[in-house]
Parts: sequence; C-alpha cells; structure tokens
Amino acid sequence: MKEDLFTFSIQEAETLGIECAVVLAAAKTIKTKIFTPSEIATSLKEKIPFLESEEILKHIKRLIDLKLIPSEPVSKKNEDSRNKNLYSLKLPSNNLNAGKRKLDYSWAPSIQAFEVLGMGKINKEFIESKVNEFKMYWLEKNQVRDNWNVLFVDFIRREWVKENSENKGLPVCIDESWTPSSDAFDILELANVSKNDALKHLKEFILYWKENGTALRSWNSKFVDFVKRKELIGSYEEKNDKKTYRHNEPGEFSQKFTDRTKDDSWAENLEL
Repeated sequence: MKEDLFTFSIQEAETLGIECAVVLAAAKTIKTKIFTPSEIATSLKEKIPFLESEEILKHIKRLIDLKLIPSEPVSKKNEDSRNKNLYSLKLPSNNLNAGKRKLDYSWAPSIQAFEVLGMGKINKEFIESKVNEFKMYWLEKNQVRDNWNVLFVDFIRREWVKENSENKGLPVCIDESWTPSSDAFDILELANVSKNDALKHLKEFILYWKENGTALRSWNSKFVDFVKRKELIGSYEEKNDKKTYRHNEPGEFSQKFTDRTKDDSWAENLEL
C-alpha cells in the first residue's frame, strides 16, 4: 500500500466517523505505543494535512480511550525524562575500612608527595634515601591506613630537620662549651627567671650531666627543667629563712621544744 493511501472498513467509518477512521488508519502505520498522544498527532499531521492538529489530537485521544491504538502515558514519559537528568548520588560507605590498605613492599611515594616536599627545598636524593626506612617501620607496624603519602611527607620533614641540625638528630653527651639556646631563655623568662639567674646554674648543670654520661638529642629542655627546680627550691628556702628571722607565724612556738619542757612558770599560781 502506498504511504499516501489509507484504507478503513465501512463498519469503522459508521462507528467512529470518517475523520476518526482516517486517523485510525494513519495511526496504524506508526508505532504509537512509544509516543504520547501529542507526539502521535504531530507525526500524523504530515500524513493527513487536511485535518487540523486539534482535530487529529482529539481523535487520537478517543482511539486511545477505546483501546484501538496503544500509546505511552504522558506521566511515564515525563518521569523517564526527569530520571535522565537526575544525578546519581553516592552515599557514604558504612565500611570504615573503605579505601584503607596495608603498606606493602611495592609501595612508593606518589609524584604529588615529591612535589610537596620539593616546595620545602628538600632534595630528591634525600627523599629517596629515606623510603626504605619508612617502609620498614610501617611494614613491621602492619597497620591499615588510607593516607600513606601524607605520613611519608610528615616523616621526611622531621628527618630533614634532624639532618640539618648540628648533631644530625643523633643523641650527644654534653660538653663544657654547651650553652642554652635563646628559646630556652625565653621560656625561663615566662617563668619569671631572668637570663642572669639561669646562667648561675649552668656550670652545675654541665658538671652533673657530664659526669652522668647521658646522651640526648637536645639539652635545652633538660636545662629549663633543672633551672626551674633550682629556682623553686631557692625561693622556698628564702621564704623559710625570712619566716625564722622576721616573725613567727600564727600557730608557731616562740621557744624550742627543750626550753618549753623546762618552763614551769605555768604552775606558780596553782594552789595545791
């Protein structure tokens, strides 16, 4: 049958009317079930241009109601269209170990880790020399982490500070020429201990730890603690001396114990 010819039965024409029968015949030439009524009417307008679009749509809706042609509901069409525009949201995982893994022998720092450390003027050779040390430490720990590169960056920064210190971060014994840093004196100033008062204890501090033979990475914190203890003891003794020579606090005796036991003046006025 040619595309510009439509056939319909006399019974369909008598029952539906000629125009509706023509629309039915034209609708049978397309797959109406995948289109909405409006889409069907638009498509049929090209096939039967002698009918107005409103008339075609009216007949289409009537034919759908009579179940003579199938059609996709408008609501379902709109729902499918909305679903295509929805973004799929990924909810947080309930698994606390998601993304975490143990360090293995094949692990290597990321390019980003090298770039971050390079910004701190840490040379690549030093970084690479510390990789095996980092891996050995964490392989023995056997922990599960999700931030190995962050841990590596922090580790390298600490090691770089040690490398650039006078003793390369290694413990050393104190010597006679040792002097506290300016930071140590600043901390003591906050405790109301002047630099001159702190230096009074320096020789004693060096002598004690030199004979002790202990090796430490830094002696400043030890010196600060030593001076604080010395100043605390000194202030306590000074306070007690002042109490002895100036006056007696309430509740203190003015005589020694032996003198008090020999004193019998309290009984002179007693009648026996």
